[in-house]
Amino acid sequence: MTKSIDENFDLWRKSLARIKEELRQLPDDERSWLAEHLRQVQQLQRQIHGFFEQADGASRCLACNGACCEKGRNHLTLVNLLGFLLTGTEPPEPDFAATCPFLTAAGCCLDVERRPFNCVTFNCEAVEDALDEASRAAFYLQERRLRQLYEAFDRRYAGSSLRGLLIRAERLGERPFLDRL
Repeated sequence: MTKSIDENFDLWRKSLARIKEELRQLPDDERSWLAEHLRQVQQLQRQIHGFFEQADGASRCLACNGACCEKGRNHLTLVNLLGFLLTGTEPPEPDFAATCPFLTAAGCCLDVERRPFNCVTFNCEAVEDALDEASRAAFYLQERRLRQLYEAFDRRYAGSSLRGLLIRAERLGERPFLDRL
């Protein structure tokens, strides 16, 4: 069943508050684990985005009005949100009336380092075809490494899932997002 805009926003607001409080209570060694693994995620995401830039992805997206980005309603994950919160930064306010809550008229309002896995690793045919064979192979190697990092979060925390933060929040109920598995 599809949630209403208000229901999505309410779930977002409650999840954000819960995760902030859970993060505040984390022991230093766990915060260190998060910081190091988020640093690795963000570094790989910048590298992967380099392939998009190499293929002149921005102009290719303009040609189709960013149709791929309109499919991102549930892509933001705990990993992405923690990328903001661990540094004391607030994430952008989502607009659940949009096809993707973080897609604005100016494009994605999430920086590359904190974009969802699906958004960073998806290449449409036009972008894929613009990469030479060596670049495509390097891209997919980096994609596998990035997936492994996201999966390390999934194995560690109850609230982590590549399926998306809000989908995971619904399944978690009152269980803490940062509950160790």
